[in-house]
This record gives sequence, structure tokens and C-alpha cells, in this order.
Amino acid sequence: MVSPLQYQDYQTFLRDLFLSKVSQRNLSLRGFARIAGISHSYLSRVMNSQKTLSIASASKISQILDLSPEEEAHLMRLVARDQVAENSRSGQQLRARILKVQSTSKATVSLDNFKAIAEWHHFAILALVNVKDFRGTGRWIGERLGIPAEIAKESFDRLIKLGFIKKENGKFVALNDGDIETPHDVASQAVRENHRQHLHLAGQALTKLPPEHLEFQNASIPMLKSDLPKAKKRLRLFMDQFIRDMEKNPGEEVGQINLQFYVLSKNPKEDLL
Repeated sequence: MVSPLQYQDYQTFLRDLFLSKVSQRNLSLRGFARIAGISHSYLSRVMNSQKTLSIASASKISQILDLSPEEEAHLMRLVARDQVAENSRSGQQLRARILKVQSTSKATVSLDNFKAIAEWHHFAILALVNVKDFRGTGRWIGERLGIPAEIAKESFDRLIKLGFIKKENGKFVALNDGDIETPHDVASQAVRENHRQHLHLAGQALTKLPPEHLEFQNASIPMLKSDLPKAKKRLRLFMDQFIRDMEKNPGEEVGQINLQFYVLSKNPKEDLL
């Protein structure tokens, strides 16, 4: 099988992988994209160097291809290198800092900033800064979050560059204790990508973590369509209260809470979603 270890860029790796699959199975690009678990239009743009591959997509490809840890780490390094280059090219857009600080002391970031840190590990690093034994090295951060040290270091440096982390009295400090959110109800691709990554991480946690380290609940309920705004508000209030009760600085570990609420049923007369 074609291995990413043989390549210095993931675009050529994906093109050669596609050609090898075509010769084996007579696949179309659409069929190859289906195997890779991503859309064919996105894959086409990535292979033609028109779009960078996301960490989430690289992780999905690694799992589907059953890459070895060494191969996956190399692929992640290639992806991270391109993302760093892309961010530096759009540096003018990334200099905007915080739009406003709300009365809850929660910082709302601009979408330009969020696009730069949409990958899940950036927000995890912000929380990790407030762990008692934090060390600002790629190796230490990578080991604690289970990501390659190179990606951890590049992400940590990016957060410092954007002003989310600073050093005070010889100690790293996260802006607003890492308690950062994006504007509500914004249909941003970066925001959606961040949520997709956390859904993927939750699936991994469900199979890998012991029961005492997680709590999963779900329920399907009949409700009024007019109550949808109320339901969303209640969930946001719950999240705020949960964070106030559980967040400790300094902490010992980084916990992750996700809330998913959506209309499950389909209305043949209306497009509800």
C-alpha cells in the first residue's frame, strides 16, 4: 500500500493513493472520496493544492486506511505544516483580537480568529494551561492530549501569537482562563468543523475510556416547534452553570462537555432543518 512516509507533501500522497486504488478497483474520484470518508469536491481541491486538508479529515483518512502510528504522525505533520503556512499568508486577517467581553466574563472571538484555531486541540491547550503542572513544550502538551508534538508546539505558538495565551511573572496564562466562545447561531464552516471533531473525539472516548471517566445521556422527546428557542436558551444556561460549578484553576485534568440538541423528526410539509 502507498505509505505517507514516502512523501514530503500530502497532496502527492493522496494523488498516488487514488491512482493505486483506481488500478485495484477501477474507482472514480467520487468512489475514492467515499472510501476516504470526505466529499469528492473537497478531496479534489485538496489534491490539486486549492485547499488545505484539515486535521479532522487527515485523522479520518488515517483511520480508514488503518495507518500505523508512525504513518499517521507523519501525515499530521504534513497537514500541520500547510496550515501554518496558510495562516501566515492570511496574517492580516488574524490580527483582530477579541470583539467584546460579556458580563459573564466569557470572551467572544471573531470568526477570523476562530478559523485560525478551529481544530479541537487549540481549545484543549487553552484549558490545559490552567492545569497545575503545565509545561509549554510541544512534547508535554502532545503527550497530555495525544497529538504529535509538532502540532502541539505549532498550535501553542499560534495561540500566543493571537493573544490567547501570554506569559506573566514567568508563568503562562490563558486569556479569561480559556473560557472562550464563538457568536451563537453562526453558520460558519469553521464552527461546524470544530463540532464535528468533538463528535469524533466523543465517539473515541465512548469506546476507550472506563465508565468512571465519562457520562453519556440521550433522550428523544415530543415537543412544540415554538419551544425550540426556549430549549436552546435552557441548554446555554445549563452550560454556563456547569462551567461555573466545575471549572477549577488550577485544575488537574482537562474535561470536555458537549451538548447536542437537534430536531430528529422530519416534517414532509416543511423543511425544519
